[in-house]
Amino acid sequence: MKKQVLISISIIFAVLLISSVNAYLWACFEKGEKINYCNPAVPDPTCQSSNGCPRCMSNYNETRECYNQGGDHCNNVPQQQCTYFGNGSIVDSTPPKITINAPLQNGIYNSRSVLFDIKLDEEADLYYIDTVDGRGRWTRVCWDCFEHNRKRSFDEGWNNLTFKAIDYMGNEGLVNLSFFIDSKKPTIHKTEPREGYANGIFNVQYSEDNLKSIKINYGNNETGMRSKELVNCSSGKRQWCEISVDLSDYNEERIKYWFTAEDIAGNVKDSQIRKNMRVDTVFPILNNPGSFWNYTSGERYVYFVFNVTEINLDKIDYMDVSDTRLKWKTLCSVLKDDGTCKTKKSFSRGNHTVDIQITDEAGNAIGYSTGEFEANY
Repeated sequence: MKKQVLISISIIFAVLLISSVNAYLWACFEKGEKINYCNPAVPDPTCQSSNGCPRCMSNYNETRECYNQGGDHCNNVPQQQCTYFGNGSIVDSTPPKITINAPLQNGIYNSRSVLFDIKLDEEADLYYIDTVDGRGRWTRVCWDCFEHNRKRSFDEGWNNLTFKAIDYMGNEGLVNLSFFIDSKKPTIHKTEPREGYANGIFNVQYSEDNLKSIKINYGNNETGMRSKELVNCSSGKRQWCEISVDLSDYNEERIKYWFTAEDIAGNVKDSQIRKNMRVDTVFPILNNPGSFWNYTSGERYVYFVFNVTEINLDKIDYMDVSDTRLKWKTLCSVLKDDGTCKTKKSFSRGNHTVDIQITDEAGNAIGYSTGEFEANY
């Protein structure tokens, strides 16, 4: 039994011996600073070197604020980075932690003036650099600060920044941040129709590099106001986009309309309001589609007689598809009281096919064809 106790004590002693041999730290003292040892039998020297005095120690007693000297093993230990300063404070080797509350990562802003709301977990100097257009220069945000809350101006588009915080020991903390700025409202150049009649087909020309949506607002006080979003409208300069809306409820009434464009940053632009647009959604009706033209062999004229139901006639056009230069030409622009229009046109010798288009003031149009005939006068 006595032998087992002796073996156990020997093992514990060996472990303590190994631990004491392997345990050490480096403390650094400035010139004129007293080195306070815990052992009262050991004199407390003062650092005399202008370059400082690094000392290998076993440990630091925080209660008594003194050092236990290192053992003989310190003679063979190369100098390492300081763990303690002379006053017993632990050497800071942890980089500052940067917390960015604003701007948000990948945030989108409609002002070039962007708020910096930044906090640090220790006092440090804070900088940032623009990794896209920063020209390799760091910009100081604040010195010896724990937080920063202030607006700064940035360029349109993506801004890719790296923030750097440096504490008093030179430890550096880094954080990357990207955000997008679009401070310019969309531009609306043109809207159609400009005046007169509306049949439900509307067009808008605009410029916006970061388009989110375009919608049309239309209607009147009697039947009500409505809106509808356009689809497949592209971002860019002087883009055109078209929309078709059902105006049948407003037929023969007057409406107003305007477009609203919004970009991804929330900038909104309204177009000019077009007022007193007369709604006509009814297409012209040709009452004699099979007999609106007549040609007699040996003559040079084709005779046209149109019987049309349309209170807002714009014109009746024709185009000779056999012509080398295709062009619409007007046959009639006014109907008589009975809804008819009579006219004649000459054609060159040869085969012809004539297309007819009847259009009202709102742009509603219908088309017909004469079929092929031969002018042989």
